[in-house]
Amino acid sequence: MNKLHGICRWRSVIGIAVVALLLLTVACGGNNGNNAGDPSGSENQAKPKTTITMTYAGDENAAKVLKARVDKYLDKSLNIDLQVTQIPGGEYWDKVTTMFAGGSQPDVLFISEPLKKFASQDKLLDLTPYIDASPTFNKDDFYPASLEFYQYDGKQYGVPQDLNTALFFYNEDLFKEAGLKTPWESYEEGNWTWATYLDNAQKLTKKDGNRTTQFGTSYPGIGPWWYSAWVFTSGGEYLNADSTKSVFNDPKVIDALRFTSELANKYEVAPSPAGGGQDVTGMTFATGKIAMEQNFSWAIGSYKVLPFKWNVAPLPVKDSSIDPLTTYIHNSGFSIAKDTKHPDEAWAVIEALTTPDSYAEDAASRGIIPPRPSVVAREDILTAEGMPSNAAIISQMLQKGTLYPFTETTAEEDQVYGTVGDQILFKKITPEEGAKSIAEQIDAILGGSK
Repeated sequence: MNKLHGICRWRSVIGIAVVALLLLTVACGGNNGNNAGDPSGSENQAKPKTTITMTYAGDENAAKVLKARVDKYLDKSLNIDLQVTQIPGGEYWDKVTTMFAGGSQPDVLFISEPLKKFASQDKLLDLTPYIDASPTFNKDDFYPASLEFYQYDGKQYGVPQDLNTALFFYNEDLFKEAGLKTPWESYEEGNWTWATYLDNAQKLTKKDGNRTTQFGTSYPGIGPWWYSAWVFTSGGEYLNADSTKSVFNDPKVIDALRFTSELANKYEVAPSPAGGGQDVTGMTFATGKIAMEQNFSWAIGSYKVLPFKWNVAPLPVKDSSIDPLTTYIHNSGFSIAKDTKHPDEAWAVIEALTTPDSYAEDAASRGIIPPRPSVVAREDILTAEGMPSNAAIISQMLQKGTLYPFTETTAEEDQVYGTVGDQILFKKITPEEGAKSIAEQIDAILGGSK
């Protein structure tokens, strides 16, 4: 009995030890299997939180939509906290430049025109390896210009958020009232030229004595990138192929300068620049007092609520020798600061913004055009409530559109285009004199940047 009792006693001790060991194993790490599929499990909680900072120039609604997209499509297991600093568009580039100078630059930054300037200063991270390794970023599913815009020295320094193309907006109600063919109808007939546009603008301009009560077209300011649609539809260019010399003194460009400045100064079908343009007159396209305007596809979102019927068409071209889908493409997107301490997490944020579904939600909520053709082709994008019935033409224009030749010295060049452009509009110099002056000053800037 004593021998049996001893054996049993030792078996009990061993059993207790085994149970204790199992309990210890579970307590120390045995829960990995239990929470393997749970993103809120202890493995995720154990991962340190990473804060990623972003600067953004969009309005309050755009910033809200952006944050919601990241929250929805970002991998939760990465435990990333995105902090977005919204900066008004007019202050954005000065503030971001100051942040870089002071070493307080964001991890991710909204980027557009100054990309080459920042890239040339070695401030941006090369995203090429991240794009190549991404399972969702399919380069073949982007409009070519949307990726080309962010390339510098053979590397990809940014990715697009949306594309915007120069479009012609027109008030269908005013055209119907005047008994005129709409710009879209003229385009379909192959007759949407500067001559047709001017004729429409003259017939749609109304006066009460010496006072204009309705303008046929909007104020066509002469300036930097936003004027490029007129340069391109004239068959002209800003710079030569390798962006080393100005070609703004070309007779084709001079034709564009003359035509657009005369809309107000000679034909009086647009608000006079001497009067401050459409804002001073109180007349804008949105008021229903201007029949046509050249604007950009980003205006669609805000124009959805207009109380009259409107639509879009391609830009009028100088003559039939110019491709009727000629336009200018503008990009906005995101880059990563080269000195970020968290490049992988910063890319994860960008990747969450560039999936097809994420792009689709942005397009639906803001009325913008995503840079992936497969998304634009979705039935719910171009036919969404409030979209113009001709919106499908935008995708065709994006395939053929031209990029403005942004350079490392774009900011300095913009000053020249804007200053001399105003002198032309205010009739202080002729279009020929202005084109010559612009070409000489741009050549000096480009030569000095070498």
